[in-house]
Amino acid sequence: MDSTDRKNIWIGIIIFLVVIVAGVGLSYSFGWIGVHQTKTIKKAQKDADREVFEHTQSYVEGKRQEANKMYREYMKADSDTEREALLNLNAHSFSNLSEEDIETIFQNDEKLLEFVRLCKYGDGDLSTKKDKETFENK
Repeated sequence: MDSTDRKNIWIGIIIFLVVIVAGVGLSYSFGWIGVHQTKTIKKAQKDADREVFEHTQSYVEGKRQEANKMYREYMKADSDTEREALLNLNAHSFSNLSEEDIETIFQNDEKLLEFVRLCKYGDGDLSTKKDKETFENK
């Protein structure tokens, strides 16, 4: 291998590197890589941030307070029609919670756990006479 061949190899390597750097630079300047990052990396980051937020103390306490307020309104309702309307209005508040999240958030309060499941899944009934008496004595 003589010096001309070595020189040609180095020129080829340098041209290859310039093409690669130019391609990456153009991709950034036109935003092609940014679009890809937005679709993948940033989306995953936002999902992770949302998941962390949903496990913060303020979010959990907010859901508990919201459920407690809704439960009180439900128990104060005079007719089945009112209770059914309240359940339908409240259903969206808990729709994004998984069953595991519901059990974790409401693990210490069986009535609220039952009420949230009633709102989310629509099965069961809390409007028994015993529940009314318990609620009114609180």
